[in-house]
Amino acid sequence: MPDSKTTVIHYFRPPHRLLDIPAELLYVDDEVIVTSHILEGASKPLIIGGETVIANGYRAVFAEYRKQWHDVAKIFKPDGTGESFTGYYADINTPSEERDDGYWTKDLFLDLWISPDRSRIVVLDEDEFDEAVVKGWITEEEADKARAELRRLIKLFNQGQFPPKLLERFS
Repeated sequence: MPDSKTTVIHYFRPPHRLLDIPAELLYVDDEVIVTSHILEGASKPLIIGGETVIANGYRAVFAEYRKQWHDVAKIFKPDGTGESFTGYYADINTPSEERDDGYWTKDLFLDLWISPDRSRIVVLDEDEFDEAVVKGWITEEEADKARAELRRLIKLFNQGQFPPKLLERFS
């Protein structure tokens, strides 16, 4: 495992939003990039079952995949004595592409929330995905890949194979 250093995740959310996210690089190989950063720039908190599970100021440990159409994160809420784990969040997006200035990915709008005990999965933002398809913000090929990846991840979840065990190595 390489020494920790920083990188930038360039996260494009069509039609016009680009987040340049400075992140601590925790691990990298040919398949995955694992980073950690404090969440900023979220349009609104994510509330599941009456509890805020993601908000600006929370910390995420992200696995960004180079050959798969998603990323997945462990989310940590700051509290008075440190942090508490709130669950897993997966974005359906294009595979992460390494460039000279960091890693690039394009959001494909569909998301998943998984409870901390891995007992529940929730599909998020289907309405935003439908709008993106209708308005041409993502291509038909990207839309097909996003739908297929969503189905694949739900199947893996139901088989007890998602979220990946890799994330358990990082906190």
